[in-house]
Amino acid sequence: MATVEASSSEGKGQGVETSVTYYRLEEVAKRNSSKEIWLVIHGRVYDITRFLEEHPGGEEVLLEQAGADASESFEDVGHSSDAREMLKQYYVGDVHPCDLKTENSGKDTTKNNGCTSCWSYWVFPILGAIFLGFLYRYYMAESRSS
Repeated sequence: MATVEASSSEGKGQGVETSVTYYRLEEVAKRNSSKEIWLVIHGRVYDITRFLEEHPGGEEVLLEQAGADASESFEDVGHSSDAREMLKQYYVGDVHPCDLKTENSGKDTTKNNGCTSCWSYWVFPILGAIFLGFLYRYYMAESRSS
């Protein structure tokens, strides 16, 4: 779990600090019983334990999705705008960026448990470009000398 504070400014130029707590998917997966049930919907983590008995579709439906990403199931049912508004009261944090699926490729990045930060994905291309630059320079130096 990690907490990050972000500041944003509203119309009057005053900064408002908000705190976002990030959870790893492994941590969410541990909360999958009727005593404590967490779900992930669109990258946000919700503790819906208090809502189990109130859910119109029954608690079994929620227990099936417990501790996992329920985004697809949530959308398939076609929840109303009221249901989406109700989610706000159960919000506990966001999924850690390293656990999110990449939007374009659909590949799951959870296999990379040692993710340090997003900049690390640029290291290999940069190192490759530097290596190619040295190879080009070496080739050009060799062709001039012969």
